[in-house]
Amino acid sequence: MRTLITTALSAGLLLGSTGLASKLTIWVIGDENAVKTMQPAVDLYKQAHVGTDFELRAIPGDQAFTKYLAALASQSGPDLITGYLSYGIELGNKGGLVNIKQKYPALLAQIAKTASPAIMKAITSLDGSLYALPFDQTVQLTYYRKDLVKSAPKNWTELSGAIEKLRSSTAAGSGAKGYISQWGNVGWVGYFPYLYQAGGTLYDAKCSKSAINTQAGVDSLKYYANFYTKFKSPTDGWPDLEQGLENGDYAIGSTGNWSLQSIPISRPKLTGKWAVAKLPAGPSGKATAFAGGSLIGITAYSKNADLAADFLKEMYSTRSTVAMIKAAAKIPALWLPAGRQDLATQVSLPADQKAVLNAQLKDTVGPPNCPGWEQSGDVLQKAIQGVVFNGTDPKAALDSVAETMNTNLVKYK
Repeated sequence: MRTLITTALSAGLLLGSTGLASKLTIWVIGDENAVKTMQPAVDLYKQAHVGTDFELRAIPGDQAFTKYLAALASQSGPDLITGYLSYGIELGNKGGLVNIKQKYPALLAQIAKTASPAIMKAITSLDGSLYALPFDQTVQLTYYRKDLVKSAPKNWTELSGAIEKLRSSTAAGSGAKGYISQWGNVGWVGYFPYLYQAGGTLYDAKCSKSAINTQAGVDSLKYYANFYTKFKSPTDGWPDLEQGLENGDYAIGSTGNWSLQSIPISRPKLTGKWAVAKLPAGPSGKATAFAGGSLIGITAYSKNADLAADFLKEMYSTRSTVAMIKAAAKIPALWLPAGRQDLATQVSLPADQKAVLNAQLKDTVGPPNCPGWEQSGDVLQKAIQGVVFNGTDPKAALDSVAETMNTNLVKYK
């Protein structure tokens, strides 16, 4: 369903222009709740720019990239789009998005001061081009039953020890199974934080070659595989972490920040029994988590690019960002602004949970911006699953992945 918002523009208010401004069409990836989250920024912009027309349309995630490519081919469609983090570089390289760095350097300078460094790095091309700006973000956290676990594990050793104790103890109830992972389970997103916590990376700093098969990569994969081979964590694609915590089968687990919002609402039996912590630190001493999210960009064919850029200035303002956080909370959802990470402190959460969330946001890494990564992720996914399910040697598995990643670096450069 489309949401159509129409008002009248007074002359001279927008970028020194005169007469009526054109309508801005925005395609927002997700459902109508995604539109509702952006709505306050639109409303606040309208108040200051009487007469601006907006059309907001929700675009299902599984259809978005195809629709965006079709709009690019026809040179018609939205003025602004939101999309997954890879969309900026991919669509920008195809000529589909405005290079913000070149056309709107003042806007970029404004956002660079407050944006998530991890997301900014993930969406910036190797040549420095920036075809979109950070919109929102998600981050991995540790969830645990504080009545079943004395304290949150602070490092890998403590995590393994806690799982061992849970699996051998009757204190957690018969059938206690220890640890459960949800987001990225038995895949590259789940493995990702352990790689970086071990001091490893997917590529070298210049994206000149893969670094996945270094000793840190191998050691982290061995540790990660143990969750499934030794500790028998569930291996389905999206295990029910919240149910596992509620019934006590799993006293420790990991998933995204969204459960901070959903557990209090959907799991009343857990009231007073659960807590959240940063991910356990690895051998590097870091507790790095994977940062996902979405971006927002101006289409290259838009006839209203300056209007779109001016709207983005408002969207990133303190008043609009806070209003969007509050609008999401009413849905209810936990919306974390990636362009204004400094305002993540404004989310409605208990003080202890908010402190953990903001601490973890400072120790994150986003997906790589290296050429060919989108074509290599599935290869790493299958290699991880080969180690877990088939007993493939971790070093051999990662050597093969590195070869593919290096080939794709050249192929998609």
